[in-house]
Amino acid sequence: MIKRLIKDATYPIIKSRPDFLIIGAQKAGTTSLYNYLIQHPQIFGNTGWKEIRYFDRPEHYNLGFGWYLGNFPSKLKKGNKLTCDASPNYLYYEFVPERIKKDLGTLKMIAVLREPVSRAYSAWQMFHSFSDIDNDHLKRFYDKRTFAEAIEEEFQSDFDHTNYPFRYDYVGRGKYVYQLENYYNYFNKDNILVLNMDWFRQDLGSVLNCVCNFLGIDEFSQETLQALQQKKHNKGKYEFQKTPEDEEKLDFLKSYFAPFNQKLYEFLGERYAW
Repeated sequence: MIKRLIKDATYPIIKSRPDFLIIGAQKAGTTSLYNYLIQHPQIFGNTGWKEIRYFDRPEHYNLGFGWYLGNFPSKLKKGNKLTCDASPNYLYYEFVPERIKKDLGTLKMIAVLREPVSRAYSAWQMFHSFSDIDNDHLKRFYDKRTFAEAIEEEFQSDFDHTNYPFRYDYVGRGKYVYQLENYYNYFNKDNILVLNMDWFRQDLGSVLNCVCNFLGIDEFSQETLQALQQKKHNKGKYEFQKTPEDEEKLDFLKSYFAPFNQKLYEFLGERYAW
């Protein structure tokens, strides 16, 4: 308790706070974006995990704002550089933007969206691979279900969503329009840069420089961009053979997400090739 009081009193004075957030989505390239950006000479990587997850995890939020600031460099060490918190679950949880506004005020945020069917399958692959992972914390989140079983369960009318493990929610996490609408209840559109993960594969340099312009910093040098083109971050090492049942669910989801994607396009005023 004494340590917390000291942190809460001193850290707002000596510690920097994030200048911008990468808020999601899960399995949409946020790790890559964070690792690209910290190669920029005007951006300082945080001193804790890339995913601090302060605003969405109660066990973290209850530790207080001083604990959160402890993940960032001192103001003296940071200087004029920018720092960020890249936690891809922030986009999904409905209560997060209100907390961000309360604790950080208005700041810039970046949302990276991925075609929702491939996002859902990639997320399932990740959680399904945790059975053999050498990490006791992550192993707790192992999803033993097949992809088809997981999707079918999410659509069962009698499923108890009050006890649903939201860490999965393979379908709900892909309904981006509602998540962005929720953020726009608290922040202006100008504060949130929305990117399509596909753009990173098509023209990484243009996307990164778009981010730089949004953040108000210099664009990447050509030498740095060429080096970054050769790197891949957080590429999953898991590979599962799709069963006929999985393929059937993937085809079903493509049709299911179509109206949600259309609402997203109308909301953003931009159409993706999804």
